[in-house]
Amino acid sequence: MATLFQSNTIVEGTELLALLTSINNKEKTWEDVDQEVVLDAMILHIGSPNSDLREMVYRSFYMSIIHDQLNSQTIKKLLDYSVKHLLFKGIGESGTDSVFTRAFTTILIAVIIHKDIEVDFLPKEKLTEVKNNIKKYIELERDVRGYVPVKGWAHSIAHVADTCEELIKSEKIDEDEYFSIVEILLKKYCTTPTGFLHGEDDRVVTAVLAMLKKEVGLEELKQFIEDIPALLKSQKEELSSEKYWFVMANCVSLLKSLFIGVSDDPLCVSLKQTIRKSLSQI
Repeated sequence: MATLFQSNTIVEGTELLALLTSINNKEKTWEDVDQEVVLDAMILHIGSPNSDLREMVYRSFYMSIIHDQLNSQTIKKLLDYSVKHLLFKGIGESGTDSVFTRAFTTILIAVIIHKDIEVDFLPKEKLTEVKNNIKKYIELERDVRGYVPVKGWAHSIAHVADTCEELIKSEKIDEDEYFSIVEILLKKYCTTPTGFLHGEDDRVVTAVLAMLKKEVGLEELKQFIEDIPALLKSQKEELSSEKYWFVMANCVSLLKSLFIGVSDDPLCVSLKQTIRKSLSQI
C-alpha cells in the first residue's frame, strides 16, 4: 500500500510498537526519530489486527496531534490521506480485518477535527468534504462488530459516532447540516440487523447531544423518533425473526439511552415525551 510520505524505509510492526512505546514513555521524543518514516509506519499499521499495536498507533496519533508535536501541514496530509486511502479500504466487507483500518481511521479524523476546533488550520471546504465522506462511510459500512475476540476492538459505529460529534462541534459545518449527520447515524443504528452490545448506543447519543446542545435539530429528531415504530413494522416484514429482534433491541436501547441523556435538560421535555410514546408503541 502507498504511504503518506513515500519513504523507502519499512518499519515492521514489532519495531514500531517498541518505538512508539518508548516515545509514549518519554524515553524518546519525535525529535529523536525520522518523523516521516515513523508516520508512514503508523499509517501502514493503523488497522493492524494486533490490538496492542493498533491502540498504540492511535494513542500516538492522538498525543502527537493534541500536544502540537506535528505541524499543521503534516496533519493536513494525514487527513487527506486518511479520507482518500484508508476510510473506505475494504468497504463492504464484513468479518475481515479491513474494518480495523476503517474504524481507527474515523477516530484519527475525529482527533484532527478536534484539533482544528482548537487552533483553526483547516478550510471550511475541507470540513465539508470530510463530512460528506463520513456520511457516505456510515451508509456503506457493513462490519459493525464491537469487540472482536483475540483481535480486540473494531467498534466501527462507536468510533464514527465520535467523528460525528466532532463534526457537529465544528463551527465550519453549517447548522442546517447537523441533523443530516445525526440522521444517517441513527438510521444505521436503527436498521442494522446485528445486536449492538458494546456501548455503541451511548456513543451515538453523545453525538445527538452535541447537536441538541447547540439548540439545533430538536423537531427533526422528534419526528425521527416518532417514526421508529413504523420503521420497525416495515423491518419486521422484511427480516427474519432473529434479525428483526436485533433491530428492535437496538432501537429500544438507543431510545432509553437518549432519554437518560436528556433527562436533566429542561429544553427537552417534549423530546422525552416523544421517546416515551415511541417506546410504548414498540
